[in-house]
Amino acid sequence: MDSLANAVAGLDPVSVTGSWQRHLPARFRDRPLEGRSAYSRWGRKLGFPLLYFGRPTDSVVVEAYRHLVDPAVDDPTIREQLAPRVLVTAEIRVSEILDLRTARARMELGLSLNQIRSATDDRSAYAACQEVAAAAHQHGFHGLLAPAATELGETLALFSNRLTAAEAPTLTDSVAWDRLPNDPRVAARLRLVRDE
Repeated sequence: MDSLANAVAGLDPVSVTGSWQRHLPARFRDRPLEGRSAYSRWGRKLGFPLLYFGRPTDSVVVEAYRHLVDPAVDDPTIREQLAPRVLVTAEIRVSEILDLRTARARMELGLSLNQIRSATDDRSAYAACQEVAAAAHQHGFHGLLAPAATELGETLALFSNRLTAAEAPTLTDSVAWDRLPNDPRVAARLRLVRDE
């Protein structure tokens, strides 16, 4: 951990601004911008609270499928059976973010793109990501920015207990999902075939 901590400390933080989105169970609609400590790619169950965002919207939708539908892929009707969810949009203006979008940064931290984009059940890849997040949190970063596991955009994981009052995300929109939107990965696999 010492070499990883030193590598994290040697990276320059970036600022992140703009519109970001996240999906969550509808039961949390009254507190959609609250960080939670739970087992995830960048967090541990008894760790620091995280607040996940993504962009573009297709990436957020695919992330919902990766966690909620793909593990039950044998049942194609699962998307109609899921509890209602909410897609929230927030305006973000945060500094002190660890940027993992470059190959150089990932190489210095010993973290591969495959680990960042691993399946949701890959415990060893999750452990590697969690170690990087823990080192970043320890060094006072306010979160991290990484290529999305969906391969469609970016993920922003904020360490909500490190954010200043001025950095608190501002809710700008909330849309109820009675069922998940269509899976963008299916549309990406469709091909137009022309008659000869």
